[in-house]
Amino acid sequence: MRAIAQVLSYIFHPIFLPTVGLIFVFGLNSYISQTTPFAKQVFIVAWIFVNTALIPLVFTLFLRWRGMVTSIQLHSREDRLIPFTFALLFYFTNYWLMQDIALPMLIHSIFLGSSIAVGMALVFTFFTKISIHMIGMGGITASLFGLSQVYQLPIIWLVIAGILASGAVGSARYILESHNLRQIYLGWITGFCSVYLPLHFGWG
Repeated sequence: MRAIAQVLSYIFHPIFLPTVGLIFVFGLNSYISQTTPFAKQVFIVAWIFVNTALIPLVFTLFLRWRGMVTSIQLHSREDRLIPFTFALLFYFTNYWLMQDIALPMLIHSIFLGSSIAVGMALVFTFFTKISIHMIGMGGITASLFGLSQVYQLPIIWLVIAGILASGAVGSARYILESHNLRQIYLGWITGFCSVYLPLHFGWG
């Protein structure tokens, strides 16, 4: 069971979820994919991958090399403070730069929500070891749910899949003893609300 839990933790690692979520949004047969040129879609996905996955990963490796964190897995709350602060700056910078790119409002709302989620993760880290895996899964589920509402898309099966995947990832984190149940539920609720509220109210 621990081996399966470890695999799930790697597959659904939160560092990759913003990129995966954006690919889902563009891949669905919706107003967004139909009105955003393919070249622009590729550019945005690549940009988000570099700025929310590649650079934070390299930065964390640098911190580990300098001995400023004890593990790139960021097992302790103390290890998370510097990487989360760095990630927050990058997320909000990305969101600010994206304002100059003509994209559907929903995408701006998603990345505003993602930035808020990272900010909330940083705040909660001062008090508890919140599950960032579950923040990511909650955000993905909220993106799919919000997309289905805004564009009236029949993708309830994807929303259900997001909930089931969230349950699987949460179970994996619990089996690995990375988090307790409170930290797991808090992470999912934080991720879902942070992304869903900007989508629902059209913030962005």
